[in-house]
Amino acid sequence: MVAVFMFLWRTRRLQSGIRTIRNTIRVTEPASGNNRAQMSNNDDDIYFYGAMETQGRDTWTISRQDLSLETELARGRFAIIYLAQYFNHQDVRKVVAKTLKDDQNEDNVIKMKGKINFYGTKIGHHKNILDFIGSVNDDIRGPIMILEYCPKGVLKEFLESVRSNVTVDLEERLFRMTLAICEGMDYLSSQQVVHRRLAARNVLLNDQYIPKITGFGPDPEAIKTETGDTRKSERIPIKWMAPECMKTTKYANELSDVWSYGIVMWEIFSLGETPYPGIKNTDVLSVVKRGTKMKKPELCDDVFYKIMLKCWHYDPRKRSGFEQIKEELSKLFTEETGDDDYYMYYKSNEK
Repeated sequence: MVAVFMFLWRTRRLQSGIRTIRNTIRVTEPASGNNRAQMSNNDDDIYFYGAMETQGRDTWTISRQDLSLETELARGRFAIIYLAQYFNHQDVRKVVAKTLKDDQNEDNVIKMKGKINFYGTKIGHHKNILDFIGSVNDDIRGPIMILEYCPKGVLKEFLESVRSNVTVDLEERLFRMTLAICEGMDYLSSQQVVHRRLAARNVLLNDQYIPKITGFGPDPEAIKTETGDTRKSERIPIKWMAPECMKTTKYANELSDVWSYGIVMWEIFSLGETPYPGIKNTDVLSVVKRGTKMKKPELCDDVFYKIMLKCWHYDPRKRSGFEQIKEELSKLFTEETGDDDYYMYYKSNEK
């Protein structure tokens, strides 16, 4: 007999017997997804995008006089990140501004233009992707990239901060985050974009704790050689990377991003723990080759752990694509009309 349990997470706590029932959850195994993210040779070349002209792109050009740099937030390898104010007609909006360092050179200008043109021409808008607002092209230091400001910070840091205060509301939020990140990755895949560096540290949270994926795009570490070729010195995040990409991400695709998404799910339900705890980076590949999988985190339901395991098929052809994973996760959530709360349905086959 199939029993259906409906829980309103915001109004009452789970009963103690629910954990036992969750262990019998059935999940339909979807067919392996098609890899939609076959990138052209230019898609990962920052110099290809850097050669595009940014002037005249009225849809995202912002005047320098409409931007006020406020507080320095961080310094990257070739850019400084500021909290800024964007004065758009009668509206004033907090944004993030990426500017070149004072010692910028022509190569760094091209790289910044490359990132701007990549976002402006390739990405578009999605609720779970960090929003590209525009660029300033009339600053003496070079182009400035304007991005959405996410006041709740980095997902990994948020997860670490709530370890001592686990509530039913928090569990519900974690469930929603897994779906939201999957939706964002499905969108990137539909745009023929491969992330390559998906991790909780590359997800930001807006003022409503909605995840915003960032950290993707043409690699600013690419180096232009004397012959005009682009050479990359890769820094591979081994513990987040699919086994077929642990030595080079040259052939990364949607299905290697799916592996990383499974790792992010594990990060979420372990509240920001580092993957493969106790295992050195140099040993991860051999551990994965043996078929060893990370254990289910304490806060993780069986239904989510089964999805993780399917993300971690050693053979990428056996992994589902993001579209299939999104459909599977979406079946767990139903939103009532006029009600902000979500109901979760769990199905078991108990007799």
